[in-house]
Formats: sequence, C-alpha cells, structure tokens
Amino acid sequence: MEKGDILTFAVGFLIVLVIALLANPQNLAAIKGIGEKPTPVPTPLPVATPFPVVQIPVQTFAKPTPAPVVTDAVPYQIVYSDKPFTYPVFKLPDNMETYGASDIIARNQEMVPFAFVQGTRGELTQKFSVPYPVWIINNTVTANLTPQYGRFRMALCDAQDGSILEGEEILNRSSSYRLVQVSNTEMYMIIGTAYIDGYYISLETPRNYYDLYRPK
Repeated sequence: MEKGDILTFAVGFLIVLVIALLANPQNLAAIKGIGEKPTPVPTPLPVATPFPVVQIPVQTFAKPTPAPVVTDAVPYQIVYSDKPFTYPVFKLPDNMETYGASDIIARNQEMVPFAFVQGTRGELTQKFSVPYPVWIINNTVTANLTPQYGRFRMALCDAQDGSILEGEEILNRSSSYRLVQVSNTEMYMIIGTAYIDGYYISLETPRNYYDLYRPK
C-alpha cells in the first residue's frame, strides 16, 4: 500500500470517528474516563442499633403477718340463781368437817383463773360446767369487823342429783383450796356465810390444762 493511501485511510478514519462522537456524545465521556481513577463512593457507616431497654420488675415482699397472740380469757363471773328451790339440793349439810382441811396445791406451776364467785351473803349459784379435767376452788374470806365469829361454808353439787362433789368450811378469816377432778358436768354451789365482810371464790386450772382444754 502506498504512503498516500495510508494517509488517506487515516484521515477517513478520523472523520468517521469525529462523526460518531458527535452523534453519540456519551461515548466521548466514556473515552475521557479511560485511565482515570474512579471517584470513591463513601460507604455509609453502620447505624448502631440501640440495645433494648429491659424493665426489671421490682419484686416487693409483703411483710409476714404476725401470728395472733393468744391471750388468756377474762374470768367470767358465776352469778346467783333466781330459782334456788328448783335445785335437787339447796341446803348445806350440818357437818362440813367431813371434807377435811384445805388441799395442798403445788406452787411450782402456774394457775390460770377462768371463773369466779363473789359476794357477802349465802346463796345458790347458777349452774355451770368446767371443761378442765383438773381444777381448783380457791376460797378467800374477809372478816375484819368480827373475825372471831366469821364463818364461811361452801358445797359444790352435781346439778343432776344434788350429790356433793366437794365441800369447804372456813372459820374466822382465811383462804383454802379444793382440788376438783370433775369436768363437763353441770354443777352449782351452795354458799353459807355468817359475820364476814365478803368472800371471793376463784376457779383455776394449771396452765397446761388451760391451754389444752380452753374453749376456742
């Protein structure tokens, strides 16, 4: 190929190239970008995910309810009967000496009063019952005006037939005890007095019997 032909071919190629570029300008941008370093696109930083807030429930503890304190019941009063003549026996026996002297009560145990009789004159009490298998009658007689003439008599009777379960006689002024082992039986007292200022009869039972048999 002649040198002139090569030159003519080159000029024709350039003309065709210029026409192609003018017709498609995007190719010019592509050719322009050859050899250039691409502009780095910044990578977005990861968004930190917040840790979930966990609500820890506050546990409250209720204060324990204290156990109820069991207190001793107030001794109840045994009052006089308004129908003494309806009882099987309503008179004291003439001889009270047969019941002997006061019983001796051990002082090393606690006695709990649960009932009482109080007065100045002789009467018959209302009927009552005792739940404790062992209990005592604690008699106290006051005679300050004429102690030398003071006399107190008491008989504990079965309300069913009037039989005397226990008896006591106190001359002048003093105290005495009677041990009774009768329970869950209707009873009543016949009381006789002379020249005394007053008497107080306390019905008591040992602590262990009281806690075990007391009415709930």
